[in-house]
Amino acid sequence: MISGWLIKVLVGIALVGFLVVELGSPLIARAQADDAAHEVANEVAFELRNGPFTKATMDNACQTEAPKHAVTAVCTFDNGRYLVNVTVHKQARSVLFKKIGAMKDWYDVTASATASPK
Repeated sequence: MISGWLIKVLVGIALVGFLVVELGSPLIARAQADDAAHEVANEVAFELRNGPFTKATMDNACQTEAPKHAVTAVCTFDNGRYLVNVTVHKQARSVLFKKIGAMKDWYDVTASATASPK
């Protein structure tokens, strides 16, 4: 009698744990992507401020810094406002929910940040 009750409790705990991990993963990935976007933007701005102010310098700094944060990054420069714009993409971990069509977008996380080389 106790063993049946114990199995139900353990299955319930495992199910709740699975749901917490599956539903919390996009939130964690979004926070990591936002942090990575700011870090990459600041590093690219720093490289542009201290090195030659060229597109090659920006692209090199962007492609060097992005893998450190496990993201893919796209860096652009806004000449009118003198800002570096960075958009990063990160995939949130999921076993089940990212395979469901309506929830697939939750697990493809994008974040943007800007920094000034001045």
